[in-house]
Amino acid sequence: MVVEESSVKLYHFFSLLFLPCLFLKPKDTTARVPLFIFEYFVGITLISLLLFLVYPFNRLLINHLFVFYAFFIGYYIAGILPQEQIFNLLQKAALIVFIVIVGKLFFHIPEIKRFLKAPDGHPDIYTIYGGGTNLEATWIGLNTALFINRKKLFYTLLAVTLVISVIYASRVGVVIAFLVAGFKFVSANTSRKERRTIIFMAMLAVISFFIFIDLENLASKIYTLKRFAEFGDSSDKGMAGRFAMWQYYGTALWKSKFLGYGAGNGIYAVETVSGTDYPEDNLHNLYMQVLIEFGVLGFILYMIVVYNISIKALKSRLSNPLAILILVYFIASLIQFRGTDAMIWLFIGLFLKIESNKERILVHVQ
Repeated sequence: MVVEESSVKLYHFFSLLFLPCLFLKPKDTTARVPLFIFEYFVGITLISLLLFLVYPFNRLLINHLFVFYAFFIGYYIAGILPQEQIFNLLQKAALIVFIVIVGKLFFHIPEIKRFLKAPDGHPDIYTIYGGGTNLEATWIGLNTALFINRKKLFYTLLAVTLVISVIYASRVGVVIAFLVAGFKFVSANTSRKERRTIIFMAMLAVISFFIFIDLENLASKIYTLKRFAEFGDSSDKGMAGRFAMWQYYGTALWKSKFLGYGAGNGIYAVETVSGTDYPEDNLHNLYMQVLIEFGVLGFILYMIVVYNISIKALKSRLSNPLAILILVYFIASLIQFRGTDAMIWLFIGLFLKIESNKERILVHVQ
């Protein structure tokens, strides 16, 4: 039995242009991939190959290898291009994505009107990001972090993200937008004057909200707010689907003796125990996914990656926009993602190399 979980996309072919980079000799030791990254990908690959002797082979392992390649591309690019040029390119690409997403909403006005009249779940809208409207709201929220150094544009795009998240009825999109805003607030790039303004506006908004807004009435009119109010109860279809899988998670993990089932076999493991076929292709919790697919050893290797990157992000005082984007991704991973997000690993490669360059400059200065 072979589980089909992977597909070839346009960006896979585009990435082949960077293959010659794999054979270039690094100019210095800082160009080498950090050991904790290398250990994670080698570890999950060997673990999966051994587990595939017992459990079905899943081609999602190839996706994991591809995201390592995406990491390397980011790490290599940040080694040859100036930091300012990298962020300029990322911002331009993100702006194009925002324009496309906003533009295509006009082609879905009939569906949006229909959904607003009788909301249920999410509107049936074509998305440029895989995973549907929820994931698209997630990614534009993450992309907003790239603009923390451009104040006016940041708040404009933050507002756009919130509006789109409300149209999509995406709770996670709203949460991510506020997480990005919160991290920007404590970022070293945010001036004291801007923080004072934010605090004043936030207090004014909260006071006005409680004085003039009837929350119950507003929630009945805005479906996204209603979804927040329903969180965790019997009418919450989104969490109900997750709980339906998670209730069998412990049993499936125990049956594997905490060794895992191999890359991409998380759903297979839960389905085998429950005897139920689920429409989802992941457990909607990346940490649970890593543990059940790669076992305790793979989970430890991944948490070492999360720890090292988080420490570097905090040491940068969140002055690097990528630090905020990656930290919010780690938080959002509690309710989605399956670990094969090439864009995130490209960002991680860029971030680690940029921070490595800064450390090298400081050493030379001292």
